[in-house]
Amino acid sequence: MSGKAGEAQYNFRISSEQNLWTTFFDIYERFPKKIDIPFKMVSGFRDDNPEHLQALREALVNLIIHTDYFSRANPRIRVFSDRFEFFNPGSLPKKIEYILEEDFSLPRNPIIAKIFRFIRLAESIGSGFHKMIEGWEQHYGIKPVIEGDFDYYKITFPVITGKVPVKLGVKLGVNEVKIIELMKENKYITTKELSGHIKISTTAIDNNISKLKKKGILKRIGTAKGGYWEVIKK
Repeated sequence: MSGKAGEAQYNFRISSEQNLWTTFFDIYERFPKKIDIPFKMVSGFRDDNPEHLQALREALVNLIIHTDYFSRANPRIRVFSDRFEFFNPGSLPKKIEYILEEDFSLPRNPIIAKIFRFIRLAESIGSGFHKMIEGWEQHYGIKPVIEGDFDYYKITFPVITGKVPVKLGVKLGVNEVKIIELMKENKYITTKELSGHIKISTTAIDNNISKLKKKGILKRIGTAKGGYWEVIKK
């Protein structure tokens, strides 16, 4: 995407007249080109359907099934270098905590949902959100962010480029991961510079750094002014 005047805002758009079935496959076939899919053998064959790709597929199906097609807003998927965003012009039927706890399912468009369930592209008992969250976390170590209001909800899948050298079994928040990546690029980076990059306050930066130190992932070498950051490897 580009925000400059006179330049295209999107490099791929789908006509609103296109049918939903074709729309699904036109979009889904682009996902593998936008994420890393490591080589993995399953029962003697390459696994081309890893858990994080399944998470994106589930989010796409969720978008199609739950979109409010009478809304003046349009459903939208945006792909950035550090995240995927699925915007749905239609609120969740219940709070996300309730949906996850009770496996609650109430599709806004039940006929569309039935079609996708019939061909096994959608979950039948409300476990789609679990598949999104667990699949993404299993690969990247961080959970998607689900937020919204009375007239929309958005699912953001953070993307981590490269390997973040953290200890096995340690789970990190989105901002913690960003801090580590920035410190890997510049071990002398300041909290003020981190704040500017991540767009959170310096107090929030300090809190995240404190958490990383407690997790044994980060330590400060030298003084506050003359020292540098060291990310502790596995």
